[in-house]
Amino acid sequence: MSTEPVHKDEVAVALQTGRELGPEYEDAVAASLAERLERTIDQRVRAEVAEQVAHAAARPDPAQTPAAQQGPSSAVGVTAFFSLLFAAPMSFALLERAGLPGLIVLWTGIILLNLVVAVAGRRRG
Repeated sequence: MSTEPVHKDEVAVALQTGRELGPEYEDAVAASLAERLERTIDQRVRAEVAEQVAHAAARPDPAQTPAAQQGPSSAVGVTAFFSLLFAAPMSFALLERAGLPGLIVLWTGIILLNLVVAVAGRRRG
């Protein structure tokens, strides 16, 4: 069982070999290449998962981290991220349906939401 990664030139060679050998061997060459690609992908995924597990084990447990270190910026960042994530599609939809007044109302709401979350976070922190 080969553990080396599959390179682009190997794919090209396998495709050419399948063409040269004819239709009766083309499926076998394709199956062999697919199996090799599957093993390579599986190895990469396993290595990545092992690396992520190792990094997760090295990080401190958030439940044991003092609240002062976590800070209120977490809620502010999450709110800002999601409000901007949904702002673009909602802007296009409202601009089509409600025009400029709807767009102004939407962005006023987004700005106020972010301000309220930021002010509340500062009061708690």
